[in-house]
Amino acid sequence: MKRKFDGYVIVSDLDGTLLDNNKNISKENLEAINYFTENGGKFTVATGRVIEATEEYLSKIEINFPIIVYNGGVIYDYNNKKILSEKFLDHQQKQITNKIKEDYDNIGIEIYANRKLYVIKDSGHSYRSATQMLDIIYDIKEDISSMDWHKILIVGNIEVIDYIEKTFEDKYKIKGTRSGRTSYELLPVNESKGQALKSIIEMYNLDPNKVICAGDNMNDVELLQEAAFSFCPKNGSEELKKYADFIAPSNEEHVIKYIVTWLEDKLS
Repeated sequence: MKRKFDGYVIVSDLDGTLLDNNKNISKENLEAINYFTENGGKFTVATGRVIEATEEYLSKIEINFPIIVYNGGVIYDYNNKKILSEKFLDHQQKQITNKIKEDYDNIGIEIYANRKLYVIKDSGHSYRSATQMLDIIYDIKEDISSMDWHKILIVGNIEVIDYIEKTFEDKYKIKGTRSGRTSYELLPVNESKGQALKSIIEMYNLDPNKVICAGDNMNDVELLQEAAFSFCPKNGSEELKKYADFIAPSNEEHVIKYIVTWLEDKLS
């Protein structure tokens, strides 16, 4: 028997979208996700977080589709604990790390590799909700240059990251992305949440016209562009809102509940 949400997929960012300001998933969002999946829908997340920092939230949700982590660098089958696709930074991107370190005094630089976080330059903010499940290495004795890097994260106050976002590509001739109010990062070339979603659509032969995405920052722009229907919460980046089809309530007001209700009304 056909169910009302058969064929539909909702892909949500975590921080600032699915999670409230206290990094919790509201009861209303949980109930909406369960209702959506019980009635045929597929629900998953796309986040800049690593696998370990995502799993604590997924244990509360009916995840029934691969997740996107490392801002698109990795596609992960959460239920079977299996990496489906994995991309890494190239040599040129790695080389830029020392230059960034020299150019800025007031930032932190973090390397994500081997399921660990290597702190190249400490800003005092490396231990936070998104990293507390990781092995954080401050005193680096290994040759990390020979490792496969998933991403480079630059952490600083809002004004510094605003400046880096505006000038980085022209200055270093390498593309990066704003991933939060206080963070900017380098991802594998041509990789993004949107590119990862495009791969998932092809892997599972999804109907692109039934893909719904939600995100709040500029690292979600390609994700929203890949969706048939895109949502940015009220608290999201003003720049990102230009790319969204709809503005949802803030992350404190149950974004996923809003989207599921919207879809149900659309299908009725």
